[in-house]
Amino acid sequence: MMVPVSRKRMYSRSLWTLVAQELSGRWRSVFIWGVALGALGILYVALYPSMSTFIEDYMKQAPESMRRFLGELQGPISVENWLEMEFLSMLLPVALPFMVIIAGARAIAGREERKAMDLLLSNPVPRWHLVAASALAMAVSTAVVLAVTYLLTYLAVPIVGVELGPGRLAMAMVAVWPLCLVFGSLALVLSAIMRRSSVAIAIPAVLLIAMYVIQALSQVSKTMEKARVLSLLYHLGHPIRGDFPWTSTLAMLLAFCFLVAAAGIAFQRRDIYT
Repeated sequence: MMVPVSRKRMYSRSLWTLVAQELSGRWRSVFIWGVALGALGILYVALYPSMSTFIEDYMKQAPESMRRFLGELQGPISVENWLEMEFLSMLLPVALPFMVIIAGARAIAGREERKAMDLLLSNPVPRWHLVAASALAMAVSTAVVLAVTYLLTYLAVPIVGVELGPGRLAMAMVAVWPLCLVFGSLALVLSAIMRRSSVAIAIPAVLLIAMYVIQALSQVSKTMEKARVLSLLYHLGHPIRGDFPWTSTLAMLLAFCFLVAAAGIAFQRRDIYT
């Protein structure tokens, strides 16, 4: 009766050892991404008092297409509107997925290209442990980047003297998390199938950019409005305004789990290049 328990403990220990190894190799990039995005958050908060007045004056004379692009803002522009327009819906959900895409692509295909996969699997490590550890490290590192971004961004709020609830800003960061994981897990699947990290990076990156273009065009063109449902960026909703996208968040988390499982199955069934 003790053998299955011992084996279970050994497997659990090896999984968390892999997760720790993954995270230890990423702490520099996580720190850089967090500080860089947090610095941009500070910048946008600091620019709000001057830019809000400028945008209000501009919106009075702007054409209808530009008002649609800016969200058809009416009246005074709140700091929530400003951050959503410039940071939370255009910059953060487009930039951060690239970090996760690169991590997912290098988890399997990258190790093969570095001739490190056969050495790793020569240890008593199940293949699915490598996939699961990569996914968990992906989730944790993305959460840390968003947490650092949140802390630095909100640090500027009392300094600048604007009114912004900490809960709403936190919800906006949380909404971006599953979006990043979907693209990262897609890169993980592709790296398990295609064996080339460059291809596993390129396909999700092109898909992300295409979704960004669809979302941007849908705001200025009525003919593109129906197509915006194809963009995951559209399904982020407006959490900083109190409208958290619970349904789409759950759907993206389920998609993340499905893609990780698909990556595990694909990796289990193929040979390793040495």
